[in-house]
Amino acid sequence: MLLLQANTTSLINVSDLRLIAPELILTVAACVALVMEVILPYRKSKLTAYFALAGIALAFVSLALQVTGPMPIEGFYGMVRIDGFAILFRIIFLISAALAIGISTRFLDIEGEQHGEYYSLILFATVGMMFIACGHDLISLYISLELMALTFYVLVAFTKREKKSNEAAMKYFLLGAFSSGVLLYGMSLIYGVAGSTNIGEIATSLSDIVPKIQADQNFAGLRPLLLLGMIALSAGLFFKVAAVPFHMWAPDVYEGAPTSVTAFLSTGSKAASFALYARIFSEALPAMRADCGPE
Repeated sequence: MLLLQANTTSLINVSDLRLIAPELILTVAACVALVMEVILPYRKSKLTAYFALAGIALAFVSLALQVTGPMPIEGFYGMVRIDGFAILFRIIFLISAALAIGISTRFLDIEGEQHGEYYSLILFATVGMMFIACGHDLISLYISLELMALTFYVLVAFTKREKKSNEAAMKYFLLGAFSSGVLLYGMSLIYGVAGSTNIGEIATSLSDIVPKIQADQNFAGLRPLLLLGMIALSAGLFFKVAAVPFHMWAPDVYEGAPTSVTAFLSTGSKAASFALYARIFSEALPAMRADCGPE
């Protein structure tokens, strides 16, 4: 019994929880919002929106306390990294979520879709975005990206009586699942070459491997794997940011989704995807700027 407690204590560092305090606050607020939907009568459902805004305000306060602390700082065995990059994008995500909730209350009243799960989904999507900003491991980044994407699949189809909304959600889901598979395939190739999913360790490993590829023919076979991994990563992320030619989903989704969801999707999710792109290519793959071919 004592041995089990000692092992548990060594594996879980409670002090790391303060690094993800804003995300924990939003998660709790999202769960409470679901309960409020059941407890409150329909005509009082706007209180759920005000509660969600209060949760975002508390997350802002928690984030402000992190700004005053030392940076950069890592936690959860290097899977989370708090630095200026993470702080900036987390602020952007909180602001976009607050604006999305603010413009949704009246719109949902008009559409007759004033439900608490809408605000809960907004908060869960924000949690995924914020973990993308502070994630420093391919596993945590991918899980965060999928958390954001799954909530948006539901939000796009939130107006269930609209055929355009249902059609847009189905197209978004199918293409999103395909792009996620391509992205995960690229991550697996990078992991196979670098031997790690940590962003910092990948950068260190590739800085040693790339010169060997240039100098030693025995390592030349790694070059196509690295290039294919970069191409797959780029293709998956280009879909998320709706970059040409991977933008075919954007017109249908923007037209079929509720107006407030379209506003949130076109700002928050794009910023999160760009943050993921910048985190991977600027920190994990800078060594790939060098020519990997034979001299």
